[in-house]
Amino acid sequence: MTNHRLQLSRPAVVTATVSVIAGLASGVARYLHRSDTLEPQIAGTEAWLPHLGVLAVVTVWFAVASRRSPLGWKVIFVPLGRPMAARIGATFRSGAGVPALLRCLAVAFLVLLEVYMAWRIGLQVFAGLDPNFPRNAWGGPSYLGAMFCHYLDGALLYPICHVLLRRATVPAAREEGIAV
Repeated sequence: MTNHRLQLSRPAVVTATVSVIAGLASGVARYLHRSDTLEPQIAGTEAWLPHLGVLAVVTVWFAVASRRSPLGWKVIFVPLGRPMAARIGATFRSGAGVPALLRCLAVAFLVLLEVYMAWRIGLQVFAGLDPNFPRNAWGGPSYLGAMFCHYLDGALLYPICHVLLRRATVPAAREEGIAV
């Protein structure tokens, strides 16, 4: 039996960590500058029904992906792995021309989206303590409900970004670890 081990990319882990820490700091700043006036709750902004659908999709994706991958449940860390980092690097070194430029722009957008989502996840931890922050948010007006729905959205968007990155990037000359 082959021993499959996920090797994380140091630059990817550092980038994600810095982004989450920056988000946490932004959340503290937002909380400290909160308004004393409570915004009114607007009916219908909770979006619980669509999020039950998102929960079902994420659950099915995780069950299928973790069973199909030799990494098992660790498949959720694949976007931070060396193979994906190698593919992204290979894409940016893949040459010149309009198709290569468009591919690089698509990959840059997806990477920036993932960095933004990590920042946003950090932001919500402390900013969500401001009663106005989750007030008319999906899952609001409670802190736990809003955080559940926002993190659930991230749990769906990260695998989508990863699949799109796999499609948009070029194979690396030598991918380390395991490519999923």
